[in-house]
Amino acid sequence: MIKNQILLLFAFYFSLLGELSGKGGGLGPAVDGEEVDVGLIVDMRSREGKVIHGRVSMAISDFNSFGRDNQMRIVLHTRDSKGDPLLALSSAFNLGENNKVKVIFSAQKLTLEAKSLAEFGNNTKIPVIPISAPYLIQVPLHNHAEVKGIIAFAELHEWEKVILIYEDHNDNHWSDFFEEKKFQVAYKSSVAASSKDEYIIEELHRLKAMETSVFVVHVEPVLASRIFVHAKRLGMASQGYAWIVTSKCMNHLQNLKDYSSISENMQGFIGFRSYKMKGSKEFDMLQLMNFITQMVNFEIVNVLGTEGERRVGFWTGKFTNKLSHGFAHGRHLFSSSGFETIIWPGGTSTIPKGRRMQTSTKTLRIAVPKSNGFPQLLKVDIDLQTNITFSGFCIEVFKAAMAGLEHQVPYEFVPFEYNKTHIGEAYSDLVYQVYLQKYDAAVGDITITSNRSFYVDFTLPFTDMGIGMVSRLTPKENQNLWIFLKPLTPGLWLTIVGVYVLSALFIWLIERPAPVEQQTGQSNGEIGRMFGFSFSIFVFAHWEKLSSNLSRSVVVLWVFVLFILGSNYTATLTSMMTVQQIEFNTGKSIVGRGAGPVAQGAIGNPNFPNSLSKSIRLTSLEEYVKALSEGSKNGGVSAIIEEMPYINVMVEKYPTRYSKVGHVMPTTNGFGFAFRKGSPITHDISREIAKLREDGTLQRLENEWFKNPIIDFDSRNTSDSVNPLTVRDFGGLFFINGIFLAITCFLFLTSLLYKNIHVMKEWGRLVKQYICMKIFKNKRDANAVHPELDNL
Repeated sequence: MIKNQILLLFAFYFSLLGELSGKGGGLGPAVDGEEVDVGLIVDMRSREGKVIHGRVSMAISDFNSFGRDNQMRIVLHTRDSKGDPLLALSSAFNLGENNKVKVIFSAQKLTLEAKSLAEFGNNTKIPVIPISAPYLIQVPLHNHAEVKGIIAFAELHEWEKVILIYEDHNDNHWSDFFEEKKFQVAYKSSVAASSKDEYIIEELHRLKAMETSVFVVHVEPVLASRIFVHAKRLGMASQGYAWIVTSKCMNHLQNLKDYSSISENMQGFIGFRSYKMKGSKEFDMLQLMNFITQMVNFEIVNVLGTEGERRVGFWTGKFTNKLSHGFAHGRHLFSSSGFETIIWPGGTSTIPKGRRMQTSTKTLRIAVPKSNGFPQLLKVDIDLQTNITFSGFCIEVFKAAMAGLEHQVPYEFVPFEYNKTHIGEAYSDLVYQVYLQKYDAAVGDITITSNRSFYVDFTLPFTDMGIGMVSRLTPKENQNLWIFLKPLTPGLWLTIVGVYVLSALFIWLIERPAPVEQQTGQSNGEIGRMFGFSFSIFVFAHWEKLSSNLSRSVVVLWVFVLFILGSNYTATLTSMMTVQQIEFNTGKSIVGRGAGPVAQGAIGNPNFPNSLSKSIRLTSLEEYVKALSEGSKNGGVSAIIEEMPYINVMVEKYPTRYSKVGHVMPTTNGFGFAFRKGSPITHDISREIAKLREDGTLQRLENEWFKNPIIDFDSRNTSDSVNPLTVRDFGGLFFINGIFLAITCFLFLTSLLYKNIHVMKEWGRLVKQYICMKIFKNKRDANAVHPELDNL
């Protein structure tokens, strides 16, 4: 209670200094004998409201007793809001108008009440301070100093991690202080005051299974008493554990009626309690000023069960074994031996290590799926005479990781039976069996998923991550005799022929001999001569010289087009003749998928083509090979979607028959070993897996079980099929060629018309004569039919 009085005194002192400075223009002393009215709005029906009212009254009494009789005094005016926001707001107006208060303190938890009072303060310029809000200035100051003491205490005893137990979301800021100090928090457990005992027991079970055995408790006394009684029943208040209780509980724990029974459950616990030394009124004011400058003192006590508690030291920003008025004559402690002897849980003086190791000789039961269709990854042989043998890459990795542990942990493999047609559901059921504690762990080709991680803790993955697609390769001997036509699509072939014919016709027209008499008797071979001459020009074997600059420019452009087309054709044909083709067409193919839920989910993934919605479920390597051999047209599949470890096994076993299609889609987390939630061995196995990867042991095991090293698919040239060239690929080239031919044609026609202008004039005169004759003839015919028209 002393702590709260000092905190409230600081709030009063800070607020009044601000108020008086606003009147007097500085932070000088108040007017002698002046009384300052302050208001307090609380819900007197609640227990918290009554407690706060009592604390405020005591705080004001202490504050008034700090100074002399002629100094400033505080007069408190209390209003009961009865939990009604409107009544709280009305009380605030009443305090401001009738009592002329300078500041109002409120303890309103409801958001509506707090907002209404805050709006009142903004409008009336009367400060409204929420003394129960977690963001009030004294709370962070106090908590920050306490967290520094707890961290120093933990480091003093060489504890690397702690587990935090706090009450609700209002204490989230408290746990952030540990992160600010870069102290490692193994786990944060939030327990509400309204939580049932079943939830508290379940949460304690979770904490007990963890490796860290140091707990920091930051809850109210009533809730703490419930936690401690269940912790003792679960054996968590025994040797090897350490409990640190903050001042939030310790400051008021002794006020509970059943404190003696509570302290019995806390035997060996360490408590931080706010400490105020007794002294004169002047020294009390000095303590208040020290608090303002964040010099907060804590008494460190050791709970001895039914024997009460014993002080073992102080925290004043440093550890010391005694305090004086000047805080300067204490003996600072730099090791745990400097404290008074601490009795830890279990009645021992041996300092807990903070990390609970597996001291039990119990043999771990490791579940192993009986059959997965990929013996290189996992295989279980059952022989009634020679016992059960477990082999495969997954088993060897687990054995190597267990062998590297600093402490030997006995274990045994237990085969897990499941229905082969429902492998995905079976593996999820295996994980659930570990959650139900029927097994201590599960080893095998178990994919790490977010859903499964709700039930178990996974180690680091020991295989490649992601989903890929594998398809059959077309053997070279199956390539047909017309492969030389395949580099270009039919449309592109027709376009090239059309452009050639158009260019040849244009050149022939330009270069066609002018004298008509030179062509006598040669009309039947004119077309053949046209194409022969043009073709000879295009292949640089022409026997005649070009006489026109226009034809020369057309030939130059065509040679450029031919060079581009020829180089691309050669490259594509070379690839088609040297690279094995993948038989897969996303528009028409049926795909296979693994039996697990990960492969099934990839079918609808937007990163895969939408046409892959039609799929066939496959469960083993033999089924994969058979389905790909038959192909989509014969009832099989053209490709298989599966996790990378399975694809690695298949491609390494049949490197000349199958290859990966496209790129790896990183949507899975690989295979991992599953342990019970909170199992301390999980982190150790993860660390060993990292070591195996770093020292090359994991790579050696891959080489051993997969015969050849796992290939990086992205570095293979066979990962994608060679597509033929289309008109679209050369659209710009043909567009430029067409524009140039059109311009050249226009220039040629213009030149031709200019050279034959007299012929055009003669044609014009003949046309005019013809038109006149036609008109005269029509008129004459009309008169012959109707003679009366001559009289008109």
